[in-house]
Amino acid sequence: MEDRCRFWHPPQFPQEDDQPVSGNYPRPAQRMQPVPRPGILQEVKLCDLTEDVTKQLRDTEINQLKKRFPKEQLIIQERSDGMLTYYRATVEATDPDWPFDLKAVDIMVSFPESYPLEIFTLDIPLDQELPPIMSRHVQQASLQWIQAKHATNQLMGKVELLFRPFLRWLDRSLERLFTEGARQLKKDVDLEKAGLQFISYQELQATVCERSGNDSSDTAAADEDVSDEGKLEYTEGEKTEEGGIMGQQDGSGCDRGQEEEEAGRLVENIKISDPRRGTEVKLLGLMLGENTATVVAHQITVCLQCNRCKVTADLTLTGRNPCTAQCEKCSASINAAFRPCMLHHYSDVLGYLDLHNAAPVDLVLQDCDLIVGCLSCSQESPVQNVCYGQTKESNCEHCHSKLSVLAESTRFQYIQPRTNKTGSSSGPVYNKTIRDPAVQKGKPLPEKGSCKHYKQSHRWLRFPCCGRAYPCDGCHNEDQDHPMELATRMICGYCAKEQPYGNGKPCSSCGSMMTRGTRTSHWEGGLGCRSKVQMSRNDRHKYANTNKTISRKAVSVKK
Repeated sequence: MEDRCRFWHPPQFPQEDDQPVSGNYPRPAQRMQPVPRPGILQEVKLCDLTEDVTKQLRDTEINQLKKRFPKEQLIIQERSDGMLTYYRATVEATDPDWPFDLKAVDIMVSFPESYPLEIFTLDIPLDQELPPIMSRHVQQASLQWIQAKHATNQLMGKVELLFRPFLRWLDRSLERLFTEGARQLKKDVDLEKAGLQFISYQELQATVCERSGNDSSDTAAADEDVSDEGKLEYTEGEKTEEGGIMGQQDGSGCDRGQEEEEAGRLVENIKISDPRRGTEVKLLGLMLGENTATVVAHQITVCLQCNRCKVTADLTLTGRNPCTAQCEKCSASINAAFRPCMLHHYSDVLGYLDLHNAAPVDLVLQDCDLIVGCLSCSQESPVQNVCYGQTKESNCEHCHSKLSVLAESTRFQYIQPRTNKTGSSSGPVYNKTIRDPAVQKGKPLPEKGSCKHYKQSHRWLRFPCCGRAYPCDGCHNEDQDHPMELATRMICGYCAKEQPYGNGKPCSSCGSMMTRGTRTSHWEGGLGCRSKVQMSRNDRHKYANTNKTISRKAVSVKK
């Protein structure tokens, strides 16, 4: 506090300058002027900018960048010619309530020689965990902010280092950018699921400009061949000149119409994905856990029915090579191939079957080998023994995150092939008739689910021991050689709805009774109710409890 202290301090030690002090009070110390710290140029007027100042500002920005990021979060790369240097840094969100699993994003910047007269280049690399759609959205929004900030500084007549303000803006706006990018990602996924593809106006305009540029180069050479005499002929009369102008305008309008048609054709010719063909295998009631990103079938076991003799058999298929087999009863040749698809939160299609002389009956999900992708580490892990109606939980082999898969049932749907609109005049085309899948939701099972053992049972039982569906336990024991376990799920014989097992309960979908209904009101050997209306008059039990007239003598005898 020096002389500003309100307490008196007696002199005990000599002053620092070793000068004698007169009196009992110390000499008030002289207040020193604060020394200004060496400032770092952050903002300069546009009129005072020179080459040396520009170079100093650029070096200051680069040094601040190197000091801000540690070595493990900064990668420095030089271009092959050595004229430009790229800095790749990892920017992490500082929000303590960050809602997303992905907390960091990589950016790549480069500062031109004339920086800060020109803005620095910014790029979001695609080789990171951030989806490409979200990366493009973050990059586009960042460039718009940088350009707007630079234009504002030019209007105010100043030059400013923009990298650190950009980092502060990115930290505050990263959650909003991620949310908007996730919405765009969901929209594109929904469009892809529906078989559509979104093409931006900029891409379409660039394609049209390329086509028009090629056409204009051809027409420019033709215009140079026009002679001067022809030009004079157009200027001789007003009507001729007007007609020539109108003709040119009509021609340009036709060219624009042709360009629009060509652009439409280009859009139509874009191949979005392979056409849907064959028999579609869809998992109904599919539910994936929070950390479960994708599911792909590496190998499946499907129960097929021969088209000729209606004998069913299991066949194991992989997505690599088609399989050829023969029916055990009629020796008919059966060809089958499986084309897997990727299951995710917005798609429940397991794949497509290409069958010949066979129809699908059931998918043995318990014998299928699945590969599950983890959303946390983007690694894949195998999963087996998945049962219908039961959540299969497992841990990722790499990051040990919990993965879960649940499927209620399987639906087979045959997709009709697309007809060729142009047609061919070579001769009549005979369409090959292909049987629909033997089990379809909403349609009854073969023989309504009954078998030779139980004629009044209209359902199939799915046994947990093997994961297969049979009409009864006797059919299971005839086809399998392992001990039978009690069924936990059943399939309605009237509508093919798979549901949990329930004895004596109607179907949850169609309301039909899958077993023998309630007893009638007749005697039925003691199992039913004794209805006197339906009894025969000769039955001694018909009038057993009726009120009869009793004489006084009989009453006195009873007393």
